[in-house]
Amino acid sequence: MKSITTSLSANDPAYAARQARSLPVLSSMSSVRGYPSKLKIYRIRGSRFWQARCFMEGKMYVRSTREIEKTQAIEAAKHFYESLLIRFRQSGQGDLANLDLLQKKESDSHYRFQNLAAKALELERGRMLRGELSLQFFKALRNRMTKMITPYFMDKDIRSLNQGNLSEFVNVLQKKELSSVTIIQYLQSIRLVFKYAQAADLISAIPSFPKIRLKFQPRGSFTLPEYLLLLRTAKRMSRLSEPEKPACHRYRAGGIFTRTESVPREIPWVIGFMVNSFIRPTDLKYIQHKHVDIIQGEHLYLRLSLPETKRHSTPIVTLRPAVRIYRHLLAHAVSIGKARADDYLFMPHVDDRDAAVVVLSQHSTRFLSQPALSTAT
Repeated sequence: MKSITTSLSANDPAYAARQARSLPVLSSMSSVRGYPSKLKIYRIRGSRFWQARCFMEGKMYVRSTREIEKTQAIEAAKHFYESLLIRFRQSGQGDLANLDLLQKKESDSHYRFQNLAAKALELERGRMLRGELSLQFFKALRNRMTKMITPYFMDKDIRSLNQGNLSEFVNVLQKKELSSVTIIQYLQSIRLVFKYAQAADLISAIPSFPKIRLKFQPRGSFTLPEYLLLLRTAKRMSRLSEPEKPACHRYRAGGIFTRTESVPREIPWVIGFMVNSFIRPTDLKYIQHKHVDIIQGEHLYLRLSLPETKRHSTPIVTLRPAVRIYRHLLAHAVSIGKARADDYLFMPHVDDRDAAVVVLSQHSTRFLSQPALSTAT
């Protein structure tokens, strides 16, 4: 009977509430800058004072700071930690050499490049969530950090990194035959980590970065006869009739047929619209009817108010032929019931917009590989 009573009391709500008064409030748990991560300050529900705790030599030591303000509690926690060190040294408890080694190891982790890179990336993620950075920019930054930068610098102490180390990293990038623009982007990403370390008072100055000479590599272009051939081939292939095929993964991607002789009807419009509106391929998956205004006055053109991509958010003014192409697109959208303001201009029936761009790319590759085009280009 005694064990049953004990079990009931342990699960009694009032008992549990009293017990919870001494548990840490997890959202208040904080480390002390410049000290090992095992030193923490936190609040509990049963006291108005901040608490300090530190795990040392296999035991957790806890003390009330007797402070209400966090800044004063941090100073009290530092004295608490130092008093523990003095106590261990004077009493001879534990292995002093091991204790110093552990303290140095935990202190050095604050300067480890991979830890700082993760924290700097988290700050940039916060800026992205606040709308200060585009999602595309953040993804590119994260890819550079995780694929090349962090694996290369890994456990290096950021205080020991200098221009020579950065130059060696640049040499690695050059051996991979990356463009000068891409190398500059990698260096800018590394600079973010140094800026974070400087703001956290871990380094006093940012080292000099290698100077990279920018080499412009203009993309290839089509001549006017090649452009006309491109349009005619796309139009011809969009008019081909196709036998009915089974709806399986071998023929479909993103909800539409890909393994076909023909190409979607939108492909010729995609080509003409991009040439006359100057938009990027990335914009194809974002543009909706609500982003397009037909301006008819002294001049006839489209005004495109697209979502921000690559830090470009100002409206785009198109050439006159883009108006004719858009009107064809709009008539087609009305015929298939996809002409609402929130409907997409291209591949509106594909909900996954990344998949829509992939499908457009696959079909573009198909007509570009036609014999007439291959010979012309």
